[in-house]
Amino acid sequence: MATEYPRPSFTVDVVLIRYVGRLEILLIQRKKDPFEGQWALPGGYVEKDEPARAAAVRELVEETGVTFPPERLLEIGVYADPGRDPRGWTVSSAWIGLAPAGTQAVAGDDAAATAWHPVSDLPTLAFDHGAIVRAARTRMLMHLQSDTAAFALLKPGFRSADARKLFAEILGESIGPRKFKAWLRRRGAVERVGPSRFKAADALHPDWVR
Repeated sequence: MATEYPRPSFTVDVVLIRYVGRLEILLIQRKKDPFEGQWALPGGYVEKDEPARAAAVRELVEETGVTFPPERLLEIGVYADPGRDPRGWTVSSAWIGLAPAGTQAVAGDDAAATAWHPVSDLPTLAFDHGAIVRAARTRMLMHLQSDTAAFALLKPGFRSADARKLFAEILGESIGPRKFKAWLRRRGAVERVGPSRFKAADALHPDWVR
């Protein structure tokens, strides 16, 4: 049915994060204008009748060679500010994924190069991708108290000290070992898989207000 209303282009952007003693984000160097040569998040246009989550997985593979389970992508939000893309009105669905430490990437499609960049020292990003990254970090902080997703950044069989360093990196502040171990026990955040070795539990226990 015809409509008198203008239609935007629909795109996806992916914030893929890994932890190698520090948090890193996978970026691509753009091969074409706009922003040729600048760093950006992997992403691209959604195809006709394609769900946004499926498009995010497809674009990640096409631009970086990284295959990521679609069910582990979490939506950050929708970005539609005027002028965010100099090519015209573009609405983007942004997603975050937490990848294993050994995840490697190879440039493809519209990417001239790929590289993992420290979250604490990112280059200037194309489009409004800086704002998307900041929102992704906020989403990570929220999930520390609601689920065990952050443990996906660690290999199963991690020590509590490994988890504490990861959480301190996400929070941007130091955490005392006794305080952190008490939190792990109270929330039932991990399951023992060996002497001083753990894996993520399926969910966190409620943390009732006291």
